Amino acid sequence: MRWLRWFLLCLGSLAWAQDPPLRVGVGNFPPYSYLVEGEPAGIEIDILRELESIDPGLRFTGLNQVLLVKRVVTEVDAGRIDLALSARTPERLARYQMLEPPIHTARLRLLGRRDEALQIDNLEQLAELGNEAVVLVAPGSSPHAYLLRQAGLSLDAAPIDSQQMLQKLLLGRGRFVFGFEPALAAAANRLGVSDQLRWQPLQAGMLEMSLLASRQLAPARWAKLNAAWKKLAASPKLKLILARYSTATIVESP
Repeated sequence: MRWLRWFLLCLGSLAWAQDPPLRVGVGNFPPYSYLVEGEPAGIEIDILRELESIDPGLRFTGLNQVLLVKRVVTEVDAGRIDLALSARTPERLARYQMLEPPIHTARLRLLGRRDEALQIDNLEQLAELGNEAVVLVAPGSSPHAYLLRQAGLSLDAAPIDSQQMLQKLLLGRGRFVFGFEPALAAAANRLGVSDQLRWQPLQAGMLEMSLLASRQLAPARWAKLNAAWKKLAASPKLKLILARYSTATIVESP
């Protein structure tokens, strides 16, 4: 029986030494993170599960608790979560740790109704239209911050996510929607309204998407996460994950 006591003691020591799960802030942000019948899904979720497979010492919690997108990063600041998906802006790169390399690059695009007569090529054209061209954008998001740099735009930042923005657009309570192309395409697909929409020529730029963490996260834990991520990023599995959520059903402007 002595060997059994020794085995149980070693097992208990290993369990005690194991790091607690990393707390993840998940937003309602298809195709990156969302719930399907109460179960988490999306690019971010699949990446986290692959990281757990690569390094069994990595565990994540909070995947079923969807937050408002604008609250996710503020929860990192408050110390209530450890990780969140974010665009890699200069401000966030200076403030947080972000995994290298980025997950992928997403275009910022302008979306209108299929029967929209206007063709918008640049933000200056939108600004000239003023209140005749209200642009719906998610509050506190990177696309919102981007638009705030352009004077004269008429913005509605009341909707909380991409699906709400598209619903308002189709009800005539805004003329355009601005956001990340993958997020808007996924929202249209989930609502079944892709055939009622059309991309505008304006393409405002590209932003890289990545996982961020507070600089208060222990260096050893960040190093473990970063090492697993580099293995995944270098493998074919990341491309397979991204392809799984790819949607291209909204028509382009002629």
